[in-house]
Amino acid sequence: MLRRMPLRRTAVLALIFAAFVLTASPALAQRATVTDPAGDASGPGLDVVSATVRNRDHAIVARVRFDRAVRGDLIVSVDPRGDRGVRLVSEYRPHRTTRNYVVGGAFTRRVEGELRCGGFRVVWIADAEVARMRLPSRCLQDGNYGAVRFAVLTERGGDTDYAPETADGDIGVSGWIPRG
Repeated sequence: MLRRMPLRRTAVLALIFAAFVLTASPALAQRATVTDPAGDASGPGLDVVSATVRNRDHAIVARVRFDRAVRGDLIVSVDPRGDRGVRLVSEYRPHRTTRNYVVGGAFTRRVEGELRCGGFRVVWIADAEVARMRLPSRCLQDGNYGAVRFAVLTERGGDTDYAPETADGDIGVSGWIPRG
């Protein structure tokens, strides 16, 4: 014999399910990940394997994974839709001081000079071959931006590796990431 669920219980379960689906969707839409094959770096520097950028309401967070965490410079270009972006830079030195700073202009619209950005943080987890960069939203267009896209470049005397890569083998950009 088939038991019927009371109408009230069915309505409550449907409401909970709808709330879960509606709140979970934007969270999934606020990040993008690009991958790059290990071993394709053109020199002895950082070899990018993957990069994920989250466009959160109060910060942009980039997490870049490498084949090995070795000496090199990491640059993450963040480009807001319709405006000039920034480059997040970390000059990684495993056994020395690592220098971290923000430069005006994304790869698409370069501008020279460092920007002051209190709260910009970079954490290197060498054992996990990961760097995590956190840019407070106020440091990009005074917090007045929407969707962003990104690209990653590593250097050690010259360009070492980048992601994403276009079909022609040049540096590309991710898709647009809505702000969440």
